[in-house]
Amino acid sequence: MTAIGRKIIPSPWRLAALATIAIIAAAIALSSARADAVEYVEICSLYGADFFYIPQTDICLNVTQNDAREDTSGGVWRWRVPNNPRTWANLPQNGCESGATLVKFADITSSGLALNSHARFETKTRYALNLRAQFISSVVYKGGFTIPPLTFAVANLPSCPAGNAIVSDASDDDCYAGSPPVGGGSNTCEVTCNAGEWTYTGAASSTLGQGNFCMFYTYNVPLQGIAYSFPLGCIDTSPQANQSQSLAFTPDSPIPPSTSSQVYIVGANGDTWDVPLASNVQGTLSVYLCLQHTTGH
Repeated sequence: MTAIGRKIIPSPWRLAALATIAIIAAAIALSSARADAVEYVEICSLYGADFFYIPQTDICLNVTQNDAREDTSGGVWRWRVPNNPRTWANLPQNGCESGATLVKFADITSSGLALNSHARFETKTRYALNLRAQFISSVVYKGGFTIPPLTFAVANLPSCPAGNAIVSDASDDDCYAGSPPVGGGSNTCEVTCNAGEWTYTGAASSTLGQGNFCMFYTYNVPLQGIAYSFPLGCIDTSPQANQSQSLAFTPDSPIPPSTSSQVYIVGANGDTWDVPLASNVQGTLSVYLCLQHTTGH
């Protein structure tokens, strides 16, 4: 099961990568970087010369294209960083172009999210789209999520189907990436769920941002399984949560081929959220789709 475009990278919001890309690029070039970091630099080069490794994450980022990629157990996950070009609208219907029909996708809360094969929280709601008659001209968001960072003593870590957390009593001074957390110390380390087990990410403290949420085309590819398009639009979750206005995004990626099987619209977080369970997510994100009819239909 792969996401179109191969790998995707956990959000550079985490490290304010857009503001410190020069520092990141320099860090990549340092010969003193750990062996695992060097390995990720090599992996990033598979996507092109303009992809840079974000230290202490699994992310490869193309700053020019805002293209983020991360390898997951379900294949490569890909999203936008930070998001698509956007416009504000006082009402969702005002976010659509002339001639478009506004359709409400869902009011998404934690109960409407479920873990997918890429360790992302995907909407249980799916909107069936007839590519021969319509396409998505814009995605409109109103509201947003709050993703509170979770801090635990090592002995109190919950089960980890996905996500990240912080441990406050790690005995490992370096929080060495890939090692299981051990308590009894006084260090603060970030941990991530890896194959059902918590392991250190290598960060001495949380470097993750609040995450984002995107809408995708998804469909089955023969002999490959479920595929996801490049996002139709991504939104920064927490800053938008208390806004009364709506944000409209214009997709900039090609739609799936008309010969593909039934196409659906789904939502999922782009970068990894700092929570192990969907129930930890707070707030409501209302999503609307602007549908345009294909010429000749």
